[in-house]
Amino acid sequence: MYGFPVQKAVDEIKNYDDPLLVIVGGPKVPAELYELSDWNLSVTSQPHSEVSSLAIFLHILFEGKELEKEFPGAKMIITPSLRGKEVRYLG
Repeated sequence: MYGFPVQKAVDEIKNYDDPLLVIVGGPKVPAELYELSDWNLSVTSQPHSEVSSLAIFLHILFEGKELEKEFPGAKMIITPSLRGKEVRYLG
């Protein structure tokens, strides 16, 4: 929550060549992990859930393109709408 703003570090992270391990947490995260980390980021300076932190980080990292992603080998496609969803089973 009190790390470096993710929007200021995202370009550096995108250019990082090694695989990323994202650790999300707060008081229960051991201090050693913060010491080993390349970045200690925050998505805001206000309290929020770990799940929302991860979602915001990934949204910024992938520039919103994750919302349009298609998955090869999917067994179904779900198309959202204002009133429910359409589920289409493949294969």
